[in-house]
Amino acid sequence: MSSDIITIIVSIVGALSSAKAWEYWQKKQLIKQQNKEEEDKHTHLYRDDLRLEVQRLRNELVGLYEKRESELTALQKEIADLREQLAAFKTRVEFLEKENEELRKENLKKDS
Repeated sequence: MSSDIITIIVSIVGALSSAKAWEYWQKKQLIKQQNKEEEDKHTHLYRDDLRLEVQRLRNELVGLYEKRESELTALQKEIADLREQLAAFKTRVEFLEKENEELRKENLKKDS
């Protein structure tokens, strides 16, 4: 009976260490590794999508800043032009007020 048990144990150990058993264990490990890689791909895919979205948003933000900067420059130039026009109009109004006052004085002298 003891030799039967030993024979069974030796047969089991032999079966577990045979080439087919080795191939089975390799395939099982390979499938396990492929499943883990597939799971990692999904995780990385989500992460990569987020990275692309962040990059797109950054580029959009840079574009908006550049646009705002050019608009600001244009507005500053327009304000400078308006200041020049205002100064010219002030000078003209002052001149016209003086001329108007002189004409009134002359008109009063003629009436008197």
